[in-house]
Amino acid sequence: MRPTSMGRLAAVASTGLLLAGVVSAGSAQAQSAAQARYPGGLVTYSIEFSNPQEKDDNNLPEPYGRVFVKDFGPRQTTLWEHPDLDINTPTVPRYPEAGVTHRFADHLITEVCAYVGEDDTGYNADDILAQGCELFHGPGAYTIPGPDGEVTVTVHHIN
Repeated sequence: MRPTSMGRLAAVASTGLLLAGVVSAGSAQAQSAAQARYPGGLVTYSIEFSNPQEKDDNNLPEPYGRVFVKDFGPRQTTLWEHPDLDINTPTVPRYPEAGVTHRFADHLITEVCAYVGEDDTGYNADDILAQGCELFHGPGAYTIPGPDGEVTVTVHHIN
């Protein structure tokens, strides 16, 4: 008996639905694995700003810019942010000054990012301490380099 065109159509549709179910189950498992590996929640962290080229009166950086965690898409949570205030940008070698601080990220965390400049008003052009992101793998230190220094974000834990 020859299969009819309706029979062929039903077989193709059935195969398509079966494959769609497999792909859907696979993506659900991948998303679940991502949530287990990159949890959101209360992030306990500290940040260190390093500029080996700093040569002013105290040899400490005056950073400005932004440090944040993000997910696979557009969602981000800012960990530290400061505008460039030229000569009035405060000296901040570490944030917080001592210990750790907390910020709540209501999304998965896939990357730790820093885009940080360093004010050199009156001396020379501003330096770039960090420019980019590091993949998040759990608690630990993430050092994001720039042409003139680096920023290290230490994630102590996530609850």
